[in-house]
Amino acid sequence: MDESSWLWLSLSLPLLGIALERLIPGRGFGQVMLLVRWFAEQLANKVNRSGNGPRQQRLAGGMALLAILLPLSLGLALFNHLTPISVVVDSLLLLCLLQWQAPMHSYHRITRLLNKQQHKPARTILRPWVLRDCDSLTAVGVAKASAEMLLLRLAANWFGVIFWFMLGGIVPALIYRTITELHFAWNPKLVQYRQFGHTASRFYQLFSYLPFQLLALIICCYGKLSRNQAALSEGFRWPYIGSGKLISVSASSLQSELGGPRHYQQQKVEQARFGPNQQYPEAAELDRLALKLNMSALLYLVILCPVYLARVIYL
Repeated sequence: MDESSWLWLSLSLPLLGIALERLIPGRGFGQVMLLVRWFAEQLANKVNRSGNGPRQQRLAGGMALLAILLPLSLGLALFNHLTPISVVVDSLLLLCLLQWQAPMHSYHRITRLLNKQQHKPARTILRPWVLRDCDSLTAVGVAKASAEMLLLRLAANWFGVIFWFMLGGIVPALIYRTITELHFAWNPKLVQYRQFGHTASRFYQLFSYLPFQLLALIICCYGKLSRNQAALSEGFRWPYIGSGKLISVSASSLQSELGGPRHYQQQKVEQARFGPNQQYPEAAELDRLALKLNMSALLYLVILCPVYLARVIYL
């Protein structure tokens, strides 16, 4: 294969993988990453001992993070260095790292049930996607929780992966997606992982800030710009500022309240409220959120594609 053909293949195959992931119905290839989460949970059961002090638990969490990340990233980097078909493997792996269809499919099922005034079965669909307790959620609570779920899941599992792939290639994308799964598996909001998951949570906040910020700036363009810009500055009120910016600007754009208190393991946790007070998202707002995220995905690719092209051609 000559140089120009190889360059064309390197440019087109990953973009084809991105398009295919959006077109394939059902839960998609992103379910492969559940294996990482399953392994992380099994590892935590072995090394996360409640009898250890906070410092020992944090150290164990950091070592467990490295034990998963290093073999994956170094093995893939070595494979890419040695094999001539790395671009094909990278494209297939990218297809597995991305996850759009699964959360979006669940979100649409939830909104359809809410439209039929059936919030109890909607809670059942929502439950696997969130850490919070869902049993006591009202229809309003389900609507708010599903909107926040869709925002944060797509931001982490699609927009963040695209960002790091475009900037650095498949290895940074794999590292980011693995950190995301470890953060979800060892989330410090759960008592048993409050110390053990600290390192994974910090890495997740660090690596998600830029992709979340770019997505928040895009969403800022939908609606009244001055109001949305003011909402961006409120993100610091959320535990993770990147997530806070996303939720705040989305609430402003939709003109619906998001955030507020929630329960984890029967314990109430106070969280900031964003958007107009007691103006809760209804069917029209929920549908607009899905549409805005679809439009944002296209703009996201348009913004990052020149960086991707420059990286592939010149580096």
